[in-house]
Amino acid sequence: MSDMTANATLSQAHVETEKVFASLAAYQHALASHVDWLQSWYSSVLNWHDRTHPTPPADQCRFTAWFDAAGQSALAVYPAFAELGQLHHEIHFKADQITERAAEGHTITTSDYEAMMSLVLAFSTAAQGLERDAWRTLATVDALTGLGNRQTMMSHLIGERDRAMRQKQPCCVALVDIDLFKKVNDTFGHTEGDRVLRAVAESLRRNVRPYDVLYRYGGEEFLICLPAATPEAGRQVLERMRSAIAALGITSATGKPIPITATFGLAELSADLSVEESLDRADTALYDGKRAGRNRVAVWS
Repeated sequence: MSDMTANATLSQAHVETEKVFASLAAYQHALASHVDWLQSWYSSVLNWHDRTHPTPPADQCRFTAWFDAAGQSALAVYPAFAELGQLHHEIHFKADQITERAAEGHTITTSDYEAMMSLVLAFSTAAQGLERDAWRTLATVDALTGLGNRQTMMSHLIGERDRAMRQKQPCCVALVDIDLFKKVNDTFGHTEGDRVLRAVAESLRRNVRPYDVLYRYGGEEFLICLPAATPEAGRQVLERMRSAIAALGITSATGKPIPITATFGLAELSADLSVEESLDRADTALYDGKRAGRNRVAVWS
């Protein structure tokens, strides 16, 4: 995968955290159903001759129904998702084979049980991997906006700076601050403030280029990484974002307008500066824009 393709993938990774949590809850219920079915099946096979444990029907295991319905869920993007579906199918297929052998009076061999155990262990490993991948994703995003969080931002920016140096391409970084956001919270309350933050984040996401990457920097601030952008090209992208935010037309729950604007500070990621120094320059440009009247794009000079 090329650096630019990797960046494009990152920029699209807008995670709707509530949907991920809901998907995880449904997934855990489906796993529990699968475990219950498997235990019932084992009991039925072990006690086949006295028939004290009838074979549980396949539809008692709700994992297949969950899997079929989860094709568009937040978990379906992970490689382990498809692997789980295949392993679950193989487990039930093997269980049917063993059950049929028992019904025909054949002895269930050690190799039968070993084959089943191998599938069950592979399923368990994939199930743990899928859940681990989902939690790892949640740890890298801001829960309110679904954008990348500050903890993961720095390693990506260092990688972008190194790539720009290697390929001798420009790269810019921008800080965005919602103007007078404290007044929004004081006037309309923090619930409305959170709604404003989500709306601004979504507006930024809709207006970045395919390979730009967004982060929530903290509070009412966001960070945008603009690969292959000169300061002039970066300014044009940011002007589009600034105009879109100013045109959001957000209203409170009571229908009262909440006027929102944002100020942007832009600086280059330079070979002769650390990432921290470039961020300091973007921050300086941002506050130059604030002092000049807000709702504008300022470039470090």
